Amino acid sequence: MEERVRPSRSGLIAIELVIAVGVFALCAAVSMGLFVRAELMSRESADLTRAVSEARSAAACYKAAGGDLPEAAALLETGQAGEDGLTVAYDKDWTRTEGADPAYTLTMQSVAGQEEDLKEAELRVMDGEGEELLLWTVAAMEGVS
Repeated sequence: MEERVRPSRSGLIAIELVIAVGVFALCAAVSMGLFVRAELMSRESADLTRAVSEARSAAACYKAAGGDLPEAAALLETGQAGEDGLTVAYDKDWTRTEGADPAYTLTMQSVAGQEEDLKEAELRVMDGEGEELLLWTVAAMEGVS
């Protein structure tokens, strides 16, 4: 009669451990991917929140200046008004800067309005790569300064 070879219990435990480690590694990889995406979404959200805050400030200055871009630039203190409109540059921490390579740029350009007693401007916030974060149309009453 032939003797049967019984599998040892230690072999089964080793296989179970390998499977458990594989499942744990898979869960860890998925979790790390989610954490990275959550961090990116958090940064994008913070940038958008700050862009809205700076755009509100610029829009308020434009309205207070009665639609006059040079006067709005003076109210913003660091804005530069030229023929192409108003431009404000920001570094990566959203501090206004005069640097040559800003991380974010707020621009405001006059556009033709629908009503004659309103002055309108297009307010745009862009990141350093040229991606548009925000685009608004702002209106101000003429001569309300």
